[in-house]
This record gives sequence, structure tokens and C-alpha cells, in this order.
Amino acid sequence: MKTIKQIFFTDVKNLAKNLFALIIAIGVCFLPALYAWFNIYSNWDPYGNTGNLQLAAVNLDQGYTDDDGEFKNTGEDIMDELADNDKVDWQFVDSADEAIEGVESGKYYAALVVQKDFTYNMYNMFVNTTEEPTLIFYQNQKKNPVANKISDTIVTTVQSNINEEFVKVMTKTIFEDVNDMYDDIEEEGGVDAFIEKLEKLNDNLIDYQDTIDKVISGNAVLSSNIANATDDVSDLEGKTKSSAGSLSEANGSIQQSQNTLNAYKDQMNLTVDTMITMLTNMENQLKQAQISGDIDQMADACQQTLKDTNQLNKDINALSQSIADENGNTDVVNTLQQLSDAVDALQKILEQADLDGQYDATAQQIKDAEATMISDIDKAVSNITSTRNTINNQLVPQLNTCVDNLEDVIGNASTVMNNMSGVLNSMGNVFSSLQTTISTSDKSLEKTKEALSKISTRLTKAIDKAKSVEDDERVQALVDTLTGDPDMYGEFFSEPVEIESVAVYPIENYGSAVAPFYTVLSVWVGCIIMVAIVKVKISKSKYPDATPTQLFFGRGMFFIAMGQVQTLITVLGDLFILKIQCVHPLLFWVVGALTSLTFTLLIYALVYSFGDVGKAIAVVILVLQIAGSSGTYPIELLPEFFQKVYIFFPFPYAINAMRECICGLYEADIVVYLLKLLTFLGVGLVIGLLIRIPFEGLNHYMEKRLEDTEMM
Repeated sequence: MKTIKQIFFTDVKNLAKNLFALIIAIGVCFLPALYAWFNIYSNWDPYGNTGNLQLAAVNLDQGYTDDDGEFKNTGEDIMDELADNDKVDWQFVDSADEAIEGVESGKYYAALVVQKDFTYNMYNMFVNTTEEPTLIFYQNQKKNPVANKISDTIVTTVQSNINEEFVKVMTKTIFEDVNDMYDDIEEEGGVDAFIEKLEKLNDNLIDYQDTIDKVISGNAVLSSNIANATDDVSDLEGKTKSSAGSLSEANGSIQQSQNTLNAYKDQMNLTVDTMITMLTNMENQLKQAQISGDIDQMADACQQTLKDTNQLNKDINALSQSIADENGNTDVVNTLQQLSDAVDALQKILEQADLDGQYDATAQQIKDAEATMISDIDKAVSNITSTRNTINNQLVPQLNTCVDNLEDVIGNASTVMNNMSGVLNSMGNVFSSLQTTISTSDKSLEKTKEALSKISTRLTKAIDKAKSVEDDERVQALVDTLTGDPDMYGEFFSEPVEIESVAVYPIENYGSAVAPFYTVLSVWVGCIIMVAIVKVKISKSKYPDATPTQLFFGRGMFFIAMGQVQTLITVLGDLFILKIQCVHPLLFWVVGALTSLTFTLLIYALVYSFGDVGKAIAVVILVLQIAGSSGTYPIELLPEFFQKVYIFFPFPYAINAMRECICGLYEADIVVYLLKLLTFLGVGLVIGLLIRIPFEGLNHYMEKRLEDTEMM
């Protein structure tokens, strides 16, 4: 700690001894303050000088003469209103071409042109088929973006005022006509007849309200039915999708069955061919046995053929059972049964051909048995061959045709089910839209019913009052109850709702509003100026016993002190020179001091660790924070990139903390902002004390290479 103090006080003494260096240091302390003050002052009241903006206006309105012979020209009224408006410098020109040319050349920021039929359209819009009253607004959007926003606001205000006047005129006209009608009634004296008409009208209004109630009730029932139908459609859609899936699985099963059938056919043909070969060999052996008398050879052949016929019978029975289970085709099953019967008959022949028992028989008996067996074998081969041909040429093709037809049917059914699912989904959308329409209709009907109820109430009141007075007072009672002051009604309906604005955390001027942003920005700029002018590293030879940490903090203390002086000057200027609004001035300085401490140590650590690269990093961070720190525009209005990264920079937390001081505190928000800000103080310490170490060699190498250029 002693070494750190020694380095710091040595730096201060050296600065005080050198007048030129002292002047530069003082300038460095004031430069950030000037940067903040000029920006705050330039934004103090930017909309207070809008009277210097030149906008052109031209009136082409030809006016309109009403039925009473009174001439009106709303365009002239608009020009008079603009002449009284000192928010901008209105230039009244003689033609639309002159106004448009002035906008195109940049002489005027914008131009307002009142069309020639403006007044006529305004007074006849509900009487005759006319166009909507129109103002044409030309705007030079190239000249200045802020001027565009100001001119937009002004023309919107003009439009609002005209709309109010339009409503006032229409309402006043309507009530004047109503009053004239009651004047006619009073003159004609037809009070009783008129009261009867009012009663009928009132009855009709009541009937209309009942009808609306019935419609709303019907809509409620319809809405409930639609909700149920929507659920049914959703359920049915799920079932159709499930059915389509099941049909697809069935199609796969049918294809598998067809493959099984073909496999059975191939296996059967192979087995039959083998059996016929065996039988043929056996027959040849029997014939040879008749010649050679080899009884043993015939017995072996019979036994082998018997085994083959047993296996063949199993295959036939399995094939027959599979076809019966899957297709139920009785013709196929019967044909297979014939084959099975033929094989059974052959088995019986072979089992009875106990040639071993013929040794004691006479030669004629053996010969007869051999002949009988040969004849039976020939019949068996013929039957098996015939049955196989029937299966291959009739049964299997028929089954394949049936399977193909069934696949087509299932495929078509699956397509129908999928199409039905789409139709049901569309029906659900239709029901949803219908439900929305019903809801909107109910709201409109409720509003209509409310209006009819108010009219009916007033009519009832008028009728009751007219009936309660003497005959000679009835007309006056109706007039008093139903008529009104047209001017009063016009004023009311042109602006029926009054808005009362209540400022929460009010701020006096725009300059005070942007003071947090420009003050924080000046602190960062001041730190960059310091690291650009003052060397951040100390020669090791001057303090041979100092550790790297002591050297870091020794010179860092000087930067921190300079930063505090910069911030104090800036804050005092904000408060006492510019006189910004500040509810908590002392706290404002504390926030500024902590901001300066954090920024100074962070930027000092970057430059101490990475040299000129660190300076570049500090500038890049500055640019990103100016664009996306929510200092001027709300962060929600900025591009998505800034909305995601701005929380990783210190500016937002310092700015928000200063806003708390200027406008007023809310709970412990300022503490939260300062704690988040001070996390960047820890980032600076990590960079300066730890991350710096592995980059020392690279940093030294880069500095040497830059010096070699004799330019940097």
C-alpha cells in the first residue's frame, strides 16, 4: 500500500511542477464537462423554436352557400387558424403549384393544400352523394427527419380541429332542424295527434328493444350450438384421422397376406415337385423290383415317400387354414381339401405296402401287389398334378385379384377419410369465424338497444309531461323536453370526452430528461481522453521493488482521481450552470462518482492490459452504448440485437440511477442499478490483474511492431 501511495503522490507532484502538463490536465478535466453541457443545452427545449420552421399553406376552397343564403368557407377559417398559430412559420402562397415547388426545392418543409370543394363536401356529405372533405399534405421527408415528425404533429392537430368543427356543424344542423320541426308543431297546434305519433313511436322503440333481446337470446343459443358443433367436429376429425390410419394398416396386412399366399404357392410347388419325383422314382424302383426282385429297395422307397407325403399334408393344411381365416374363400379351401385327400390316399397306399411282409407270399401275389401299387402311384401323381395346376392357374390368380381389388377399395376409403378430415377442419374454422361474428353482433345490438332505451326514456318523459299539463301548455312542455340549444349540443358532440393528463415523476424540460445520458456519456469520453493523453504504464526501473499489482494500482489511482475531478465539474455544471431539474442533487453526485470510478478502472484496465488494442475496444464499446443503451429512445424501439446485448454494458444502469436522482426515487431501484453498475468494476479488476498476465508478451511485441512503423 505504501508503494501505491508513493507512486500516486509522485505523479501528482510531477504534474504540479510542470505548468504545461498541468494546463493539459486541467483541459482534460473540463473537456468531458463541455461535451455534456453543450449537448444538454442544445437539447434543452428543441420544440420551443419550431416557429422558425417554414411550412406553406394555400386555400383553393370556393366556399358554399346554404339554403338560407349564408355563405361559408371553411378553407378561409383554416387559413385564419394557421395564421394565429405561432408553432411554425406558415407561409401563405397563391397556388398549389407554388406550394408544391417550394416543398420539392426544400424552401418549405411541408405544404398544406385545401381543395376547392372542401366546404361543399363538408356541409353536404350526409345530404348528397359527395366526396369526403380532403386536405392534401405535401412533405419533404429528405430534408430533416425531426422536422417531419413536427410537421406530422402539426397537420394532425389541424385535422383534429377540423374534425371537431365538422362534428359541431353536423350536430348543430341536426338540432336546428329538430327545433324547427317543433316550431311548426306549435304553430299548427296538432299536439294531440303528435302525442299519439310519439306514443306509437315509443311503442315501436320498445318493440325494437324486445326484438333485439330475442335476437341476442337466439345468438346465445346459436353460439352454444356452434360450440357443441365445434367440439363434435373436432372429435369427428380425430376419428376420421384414426380411421384413415387403420385403413392404411389394413392395406399393409392385406399386402402381407398376399405375400404369404405367394410364398405358400412356391413352397407347395417345390414340395409337390419333390414328391412327384419321389413317386416317379418309387414307381421305377417297383418296376425294376419286378425284374430284379429287390424287395428291400422298394420298401425303403416307400418309407421315404411316406415321410414326404406327411410333410406335404401339413403344408396343405396350414395353407388351407390361413386362407380360411383371412379370406373365407370356400372354393379355395375345397380345392386344397381335394389335394389333402389325394395325399391321404397315397399315405394309406404306402402304409399298406408292407413289402417286408411279402417275402412268404407267392411270386404271383408279389407281382399283383406291385402292379396295384404302381397303379395307385400313377393315380396319386395325376391327382396331385391336377390339383396343383388348379391352385396355380385358378386359385392364386383369383386370390391376387381379390387382394388387388380390396387394396383399391381401402386406398379409396383412406383418401376419402383424409379429405373428410380436411373438410372437418375447415368447418371448425368456419364455426370459429361465425362465433366471432355473433360476439361482435351482440355488442352492436347491445349498443343499439342502449341508444333506443335512452330515446324511449326521453320520449316517455316528454309524453308524460305533456299529458300532465293543461292543453294550452302541452306544446311548450314538448318543446322544453325534446328541444335543446344547437350550439351547446354541437360543442358537446365535437368533443364529448375530455382527457386529463397526470404526470408521474414530472420533468421540467427535455434538457433535464437527456441529462443522464449525456452526463454518463461524458464520463466515458473523459476516460478515453485520459488514456489517450496520459501514459498508463510506469517504468519498472523507477520502482524496482514494486510488484505488478502495485504498479497497476499506483498509476490507476491517478486516473481515478482525474476521473473524479472530471465528474465533479460535470455534475456541478449540470446543477448550477444549466440548472437541470434534480430532486436529489447530492445523490446525483454520488451516482456520478461511482460511475466515474467504474468507467475509469474498466477503461484503464483495458488499455493497461492490451495497449492500443484496449483503446480500440473502449471506443467500440462506446459506439455500441451510444446506439443501444436506451439513453434517448426506449430499448423496445431499437433493433433486436441491441435489445439482447444492452444489459451487458454499464451505460443503462448508470443512466437509470441518474434518472432516479433527477425525477424521484422509487423504492430501492437506485440501489439495484448501482449494484449492477459496480459489477463492471469487478470486471475491470479481473482484466487488469489476471487476464493481463498471459497477454503481456503479445502486448509488448505489438507495441514494438507499432513503434517500428514510426507512425503509431
